[in-house]
Amino acid sequence: MEVSVEGDKGFPYVEHFVRYFRGERMDLAWIPVADERYTPFQRAVWQAVRGIPYGEVRTYGQMAKAISMPKAARAVGRALAVNPFPLVVPCHRVVGRDGSLTGFGAGLEWKQALLELEGCNF
Repeated sequence: MEVSVEGDKGFPYVEHFVRYFRGERMDLAWIPVADERYTPFQRAVWQAVRGIPYGEVRTYGQMAKAISMPKAARAVGRALAVNPFPLVVPCHRVVGRDGSLTGFGAGLEWKQALLELEGCNF
């Protein structure tokens, strides 16, 4: 059975999100996403970000290198700015080159809260 986060039969992954927000170590990157309408670059960035382990962070520059485009850190940031699948594509795990919290659609307080929930202290 193929299921999409954007499925029309409800959201079958609610329990996983509930457990995540209760503080259980839940990596949600395995949840399938319907990303066909986005650019190949965006999909590559999002796929790479899905590989960041729970409780860890990477910089925009590291993510650019991960997709073999080492000079594309800003473009990585732009791709993450339009990420329609937060938590599933855990863009909150991407930080500035100095480790600072930067850019997050829901606000930096949410980004910090999510990282702290995962055991990263800022």
